[in-house]
Amino acid sequence: MKIRSFLMTLLLAPIFSQACDICGCANSGSYFGLMPQSNKSVIGIRYNHLNFTTHPASQVLRTEEKFNVTELYARFFPIKRVQIMAFLPYRMDQQITTSGTKKQNGFGDMTILANYNILNTLMDRENSSKFTHTLMVGGGIKLPTGRFKYDENDVLQVANANFQPGTGSTDFILNAFYTVNLDQWGLGFNVSRKFNTTNSQEYHFGNQLYGTMDLYRSFKVGKMTLTPTVGLYAEQSARGTKNDVVLDETGGRQLNGTVGLNLFSNRWTLGINGQKPIAQKSNSGHVVAKERILVQVGFLF
Repeated sequence: MKIRSFLMTLLLAPIFSQACDICGCANSGSYFGLMPQSNKSVIGIRYNHLNFTTHPASQVLRTEEKFNVTELYARFFPIKRVQIMAFLPYRMDQQITTSGTKKQNGFGDMTILANYNILNTLMDRENSSKFTHTLMVGGGIKLPTGRFKYDENDVLQVANANFQPGTGSTDFILNAFYTVNLDQWGLGFNVSRKFNTTNSQEYHFGNQLYGTMDLYRSFKVGKMTLTPTVGLYAEQSARGTKNDVVLDETGGRQLNGTVGLNLFSNRWTLGINGQKPIAQKSNSGHVVAKERILVQVGFLF
């Protein structure tokens, strides 16, 4: 089965503030991995685990924050060259401090994306070729379907913006994807820009920029295709604001190394991907992003 690198930085239920101010938490981009080259529709589910440590050198202030996101996703082609994708996450978040553990669950913000296939030599040519490349551009919207509400005076809550299931704002996304394939080898690039608006609580999450680069190789295994990948994933976030006041402790940047393994058949796809930070800098200076893992399964029809 022919595949292309479809390396979207798809937005999960957003959270990005004081406690997770490096590019991460669930307000960050989410490395999506590979998808089949065919124009078949796909419906699937994926699980994403992110982990952060705040004040790692302090025995008193040290905090572990774990974000577990289970997400339904779908892809379909209403007309030739136009691709629609939709995502609905459910979040299970946990904050562990020296005084105890706090949890919060709930649906996050839904994302809808539309992309147009400007260039696709595999689709345009009648005869197959060893060399193919594709270019897709588009954008989308993130809807405030997740809850954004907390009481800073309630000691039983994790009373900051980053721990909420949603951002409370309607945000906009622009993206572009380019892939090139030669025989069983492929290289994919993606860049995505997210523009956030101010929510009803007068909180504005900083705008974000994401990028990916992945190298992959396909191997035939019977009637299936096995594809390992290796690459880079980068994020950058501007500082957020509250009541038009810049929050200096928010924002940051991060570069991750990625490795993954994907299995494709004519009817389904299965993948696992891991990320490990190579370089990172939070504007507060006290948040450390840890490894991430993504597992997903999709059914083609």
